[in-house]
Amino acid sequence: MTPPISIERTAGAAAIVAQAILLASAEGVEISDVVWDIGDDLTHEHAHRLDLLAADKSVRLYFTEPELTTSGHSMRSKRVTERLQRAIAQLMLRTPAPTYTLL
Repeated sequence: MTPPISIERTAGAAAIVAQAILLASAEGVEISDVVWDIGDDLTHEHAHRLDLLAADKSVRLYFTEPELTTSGHSMRSKRVTERLQRAIAQLMLRTPAPTYTLL
């Protein structure tokens, strides 16, 4: 097994945003803006925050330092992808189902 490749935070953040936009596009969701808060306090478990904005909804995700600074780690990549998929699902527009029907 090859060791993870080290990358910079900004490159990792850009890769995560690109993946989020790709996943959103596949689901028909248009992300209108992304806002990163790449924290300096690395003592906090989730030091980095990403806000995804689409239409009238937004979702906030938190990432650890290793999630931004390494690539090539299959389990870490899988966790990031699954987290992004759940976030995109929250941004999807859905028509509420009726709670009752008239006969």
